[in-house]
Amino acid sequence: MAPSREVNVIPVGDEEFLLTVTAGEAVHLSRAAGPDETARSAVPGRHLRRGQTTSQMRWRAYNRASLAERRWAETTLCGRQWIAMTGHEGEDADEPGDEAFAPTCRRCLAIMDKLFPEPVLNDQFALIAQIITATVAEHGYAEMHNVPGDHHAALRKQVRSAVRQRTGHGLQTLVHESMVIFICEPISKQHAAERERAAAEAMNSVLTGEPTLMPTPWRLSWDTWADS
Repeated sequence: MAPSREVNVIPVGDEEFLLTVTAGEAVHLSRAAGPDETARSAVPGRHLRRGQTTSQMRWRAYNRASLAERRWAETTLCGRQWIAMTGHEGEDADEPGDEAFAPTCRRCLAIMDKLFPEPVLNDQFALIAQIITATVAEHGYAEMHNVPGDHHAALRKQVRSAVRQRTGHGLQTLVHESMVIFICEPISKQHAAERERAAAEAMNSVLTGEPTLMPTPWRLSWDTWADS
C-alpha cells in the first residue's frame, strides 16, 4: 500500500501551518515561505535518503513528495530554527513516538490566535459587560456562567477596561470551563465577610437539602440576558 499521509499541518483560514520541533521539547508552528524567502522541506533531505533505516521507518506512512517539497519558512512563528516536521510528540526527530496534533509553544499559540477572525459578538454583549462591571464595582467580584467560548477573551477585555475606568482599580479574570470570574481585590476585601456567609449557606444547603436563603447577586448567567 502506497504512503498516503500528507504533512502534519493546522489550517487557519486560508493558510496552513506546519507542526515542527526544535532542539527543545515544545511543538511549534511554521508558516509557508513567502515568494522572496528561502523555503525548506518539512523533513531534511538526509532523513529521506535510502539507507537511513530509522528515518525511513518513521516517515514510511507519509507521502514522500509532500515531505520533500520546499514550501516552509526556515523559522517557526516564534522565531526559532526548527529541525523537522513533527509526526511524533515529545520525541527526538529521529525517534518513533506518539503523533502530535497541536502546538504546545505558548508564543506560537499566541501568534496563531491573532490570525483567527474576531467572533461575531452577541447583540446583548455590551449590556452583559455593563452588568458585570456594575456587579464588580459594587461587590468586587462577579461570576458569569455559560459564557460561549468564543466570547471569553472579548468579555474579559471589555470588563477589565470598564472596571478600571469606573473604579480606578485593576481586575483579575479567571476562566473555568464556561464560567468567567472577575475579581477586583481592593473592592472584594470590603465584602469578604458577605461572600463567606454565602459560601457557608451554600455548604449548608448541600448538607441539609434546604434551599439557600442568602442572595448571591454576583452569580450571573449569560443566558439571562443573551437571549433577551
